[in-house]
Amino acid sequence: MFNKKRKPETNMAQNNQQQLDTLIGQSTRLKGDMTFNGMMHLDGRVEGSIIAENDNDTLTISENGGVKGTIKAGNLVINGTIDGDITATGKIEVLSQARISGNIYYVNIEMETGSQVNGQLIYQGGEVTHINKHDKQAKDQQHE
Repeated sequence: MFNKKRKPETNMAQNNQQQLDTLIGQSTRLKGDMTFNGMMHLDGRVEGSIIAENDNDTLTISENGGVKGTIKAGNLVINGTIDGDITATGKIEVLSQARISGNIYYVNIEMETGSQVNGQLIYQGGEVTHINKHDKQAKDQQHE
């Protein structure tokens, strides 16, 4: 009873920290455009564009974080302030403390109650998958 070995608990925050590639602290202010790869967490302020190198890169902006400029990333989690347009090729999560002034170009978006967006939501996905001619001809021949 007392000698059982416990499995080490896996903390989700620890897992996220292990995967985190870039952290910009709350007291940090950056001016200029930047690119990132992997996972980036922003607690500070950036004046300039933030652009991910790949479609699977993720940018998280905390309630203390802010961006004045354009953001382009695969996935975004926003809980801070953004003044500029946002484009995501994957999923955007707009959390309750988010304040966004700009257009959001999205494929998949989730917005929490309390979040504010002053701009347009512009859907970028959903292109119709065309049936190629060979498949269509085969179907037409079956119906004859």
